[in-house]
Order: sequence, then structure tokens, then C-alpha cells
Amino acid sequence: MKVPAFLKNKDVQGWLLWISITLVLIAPCIYIVYQITYDTASTLTRIVAGIFSAAILAGVLSWLGSEAWYRIRLRRYEAQKKSSRKAKRKNK
Repeated sequence: MKVPAFLKNKDVQGWLLWISITLVLIAPCIYIVYQITYDTASTLTRIVAGIFSAAILAGVLSWLGSEAWYRIRLRRYEAQKKSSRKAKRKNK
């Protein structure tokens, strides 16, 4: 199966990650908002607050995941660069 070219873009991958995490977290966040708010709060307020908190939490989690992925790739690149320099010195 061929992956479309736009899905190889890092920005698109980040947004897709954020959307998927948000969708996963909506139900638990709405439940938590229902548990911590007063009974006088309207249902719409609770649902919107749950969706908003899910989006914020998903943003933090996707940022952490992207940062970890970037650091891993950077370490691999630096290790590869270091090994190629050592190989060049050895050949001299």
C-alpha cells in the first residue's frame, strides 16, 4: 500500500497525532469534568469543558511524543555522523 505524499509531511503527522489523541481522550475528560463540577453546571458546559481539556491534554501529550521522537532521531543521526567520521580517520 502506497502512502500519499502529504502524509509524509511531519506537520501533517503531528496534527493527525493530536486529533487521534484528542478523540481518544474526549470521553474520559468529559467524565472527569462531570465528576469535579457542581450539579448546577449545565450539561453543555460540562461537555465543552471536557472537549477543551481533552484538546489541551492531547496537545501536551503529542508535544511530548514528538519531542521524544525528535531526540531519538537526532541521537541516531549524530551516532551515524560520528561513526562515519571515525571511518574516514581510520582510512587516512
